[in-house]
Amino acid sequence: MSIAKSRWERRPEARPQELLDAALMVFAEKGYRNTKLDEIASAAGVTKGTIYHYFSTKEDLLLRAIEHYHERAFGRLSEMQRAAGTSAAERIRTFVMDGFGSDDPARRRIHALLQGIGADAPAVRREWLKSGPRRGWRLLRKIIEEGQASGEFRADADADVAARLLVSGLMLQLVWQQKVEGISGFSIAERRLLESAVDLTLHSLRPVARKRR
Repeated sequence: MSIAKSRWERRPEARPQELLDAALMVFAEKGYRNTKLDEIASAAGVTKGTIYHYFSTKEDLLLRAIEHYHERAFGRLSEMQRAAGTSAAERIRTFVMDGFGSDDPARRRIHALLQGIGADAPAVRREWLKSGPRRGWRLLRKIIEEGQASGEFRADADADVAARLLVSGLMLQLVWQQKVEGISGFSIAERRLLESAVDLTLHSLRPVARKRR
């Protein structure tokens, strides 16, 4: 009698992607330093040797997991941008609501993990800053600059600074919201935070009406 093959045996081309998904969830749950490769292997339903077949070290696995996460996230954002409409304001709102809004606690843990990477894996942190925050504010800056070129936004606004402030401010606030137990008046509703941040940014970018003499 033949034995049914496991999902890993049936679809070898999917192994790295499924392993990266499992790794990122375990890293997010336990933190980089406290995560053991045995735990990732168990979560993915493979042996520890399978991990070493695809990745050289735990740091390499985390780096590849982050790259995998960002490729999917920015791919989704690009699709949303194409469907968002023609105005730069609509595209900025879509960027923020889809890129930062989520009721999924796992996604929040991942964001906290990425922002918390430091001395334990400095090379990973550098790569995360390039493939995550920098890529995010560059995309947002481009949208703002297109709005300036079309006359929708004021031309004298610093598009780079506006994009950096919006992205970094929301990232930090959303991580802080996970650690507010016992701090009165600290927590804020996510939708209020995101919508108000967008409204304030768009208001600051609108052309200033000239007063009639």
